[in-house]
Amino acid sequence: MTGSVFVATRRNSRDIQSVMDKAFAQDPTVQWVSDDPEVFAREHHRYVQMCAEPAFDHNGVHATADFEGAAIWYPPGISLSDEAFAAFTQSVSFPDRLNALGTLAEACDRHRPSGPHWTLELIAVDPAFQNKGIGARLMEFGLAICDRSGLPVFLASSNSANLPFYRRLGFSLVTDMRMPGLPVMYPMIREGRA
Repeated sequence: MTGSVFVATRRNSRDIQSVMDKAFAQDPTVQWVSDDPEVFAREHHRYVQMCAEPAFDHNGVHATADFEGAAIWYPPGISLSDEAFAAFTQSVSFPDRLNALGTLAEACDRHRPSGPHWTLELIAVDPAFQNKGIGARLMEFGLAICDRSGLPVFLASSNSANLPFYRRLGFSLVTDMRMPGLPVMYPMIREGRA
């Protein structure tokens, strides 16, 4: 079932950005940051590339053969640096909203497993190809790698509609992360598998 998923490299960056832009265009959290299509088109692909950079060095960017879907995974000890996020925030059209979202993400991070763990940073399926098992294939490919380490996996979903999908894959909701005036985020953990 995972035959059509592969480990992407930096030369695939534009295709990764493209599928993530398509998938996140209607995401409630992304729309809260900016519902202006021109601003989204200008800024979101740079955000995806920033998130992908640390993962590329650890074979953590996965895609389907025709780029209908992609995922970005961080192994234990790897994450987006505070410096990279701060620099990106200063370069966008909506720094105040992005800073507020950063505060929300930090609140979610307090619910991470205390020890070493994997992180699913982003996953996306082109809306034209959703509900065809592509997200499941991407997750199975990534989770198989995580499971070889026996470590837990953390994610913070930006869309409540995706929670049943993650639950079917063994994730448990930790809490609904709510902060006044901000969208809701959903930190989830999947315990390590031996």
